[in-house]
Amino acid sequence: MNLPDFPRLAALQVRLLDQARRAWASAVLLFAFFWIVASAGFSGGIQKHGMPDGARGGGIEVMLDASAKKPYVYRQFSPQLANFLDRTLPSSLKEAISAAAAPERTFARTVSVTKPEFRFRYICVYYISFLALFASLFALRRILLDYGLGKGIAMAVPAIFVLAFPYLQTGGGYYYDQVELCFLALAYLAALRGRLVPLAIVSMIATLNKEAFFFFVPALFPLLFERVGRKRALLGCATAILASGLVNAAMKLLFFDAPGAAAEFKLFRNILNYLNPLTYLQFENTYGIAGPAGVFAGTLLVAAIVALRGWGVSPLAVRRHMLLAACLNLPLFLAFCATGELRNLSLLFVGFVVLGAHALRDWLRAQCGAPPAVQPAAPDPLLARQRH
Repeated sequence: MNLPDFPRLAALQVRLLDQARRAWASAVLLFAFFWIVASAGFSGGIQKHGMPDGARGGGIEVMLDASAKKPYVYRQFSPQLANFLDRTLPSSLKEAISAAAAPERTFARTVSVTKPEFRFRYICVYYISFLALFASLFALRRILLDYGLGKGIAMAVPAIFVLAFPYLQTGGGYYYDQVELCFLALAYLAALRGRLVPLAIVSMIATLNKEAFFFFVPALFPLLFERVGRKRALLGCATAILASGLVNAAMKLLFFDAPGAAAEFKLFRNILNYLNPLTYLQFENTYGIAGPAGVFAGTLLVAAIVALRGWGVSPLAVRRHMLLAACLNLPLFLAFCATGELRNLSLLFVGFVVLGAHALRDWLRAQCGAPPAVQPAAPDPLLARQRH
């Protein structure tokens, strides 16, 4: 009986361990982790709302045949991509995909997928939304890495936010919410790196997904300013705003005769609701468990703690971005959105992730006994550039 060659086994173990520690193996683990996180976060939203199936205003069926009411009908990115795939792919492939990917087996709210005329296109929109949420994790991670926050924080904070995303889809949720998050993150990353052409391209496509993206572009000025200076920042913002505005105008002309109004004015109703204490004590099921709904007091408290902890330790440009985004988003949220529909505070999402990541880094430093990393108040780069 031959004994095993232990030196060779030891050498093989060393080689295998070396391969497991290489960059490609780390990429595989990151991909798997983000896939699990995106699957959970996406499932949490679909479980609550579907896409939303059967809704007459912006439900998936009326969106796929472009008969939805305004303003939902303007949001054509995913439906048109699904219609394109339906026209392009061979029937055999579409049948195989429809048989393999069947959301109705898991989610009772996905009733529209059972209708033959919508089935394949429904599945396309379903997976476009999921893949957008999956991609947003990588975009958010890259943003945090660009801030030098470390790989652990850059992986953990986007994952936490995506897992919390179904709690933001409160009172309503649409297939374009996940796509919107992806485009917001890509636009933020382009601005952070001073890439003006990609920013303009993202702005066009993102506006096709949701017209509110138009208001996100001006909030990116502080990031562009810090990277490329005032003139190029103004040029980049103006170009992206123009690109977004042209798409917005084109969609409004294209669906000029669609029923409904371009926006529903809800200011006075919202003021009355927000003055009612019961508005902050509502519950709904998320992930199958009773939890907060709308502007629940606990949700607002958690968000405030994260923002306050991250504010003083985040770069000045991030704080300016958040202030601009809030000045643009909050009036729109109050005037045109349903009470407590937190998903419509989307212009703040990417900045909130950045604040949360800086807050986490500061907390970890405190646990190790390091002094807090407070961002210096001076010199102000904006004032410094103005002096020159």
